[in-house]
Amino acid sequence: MQIRKAYKKDAEAILEHCRKAFGESDFLMTESEEFNMTIEEEEVWIEQSIQSGDLILLAEIDNEVIGMLNFRRSQRKKVRHLGYFGIAIQEKYCNQGLGGKLMNHFLKWAEEEPGLEKVCLEVFSYNERAIHLYKKLGFLEEGRKIKHIKRTDGTYADELMMYKFVKQVGD
Repeated sequence: MQIRKAYKKDAEAILEHCRKAFGESDFLMTESEEFNMTIEEEEVWIEQSIQSGDLILLAEIDNEVIGMLNFRRSQRKKVRHLGYFGIAIQEKYCNQGLGGKLMNHFLKWAEEEPGLEKVCLEVFSYNERAIHLYKKLGFLEEGRKIKHIKRTDGTYADELMMYKFVKQVGD
């Protein structure tokens, strides 16, 4: 397995991965029928991410994208020191340490990234394995959006907001 940064040429492989991941997971905000980006739109998104200093990490096995982490830095001056990330891993590759490997690559990058001090995420309250990983890596719960998620079966779930400082910050 290889973890590396994404490039424009990866657009088609990323789209294929996203279609798989969105179609099989109840832990992601996007439903498969809502995801209809073209290769051209994906290429533009990748290029914009690279140019703005954001990060897209890919996990591959035999040149197939099986996992992805994308980080977007906040653009406004008062919150430029932080950003949000999300992870999507295909179900058959879960519980094999892939999330931890992606996170470790990401956190190492974040610690070295100039001006970046805080990384944030939002996770569904019922995604216990992800929450366990985030807590193990030092993330703390910052807040909770009550009944923010309405699942396909009509039940509601909270969404947790979590964070980690990647550099020492003053008071």
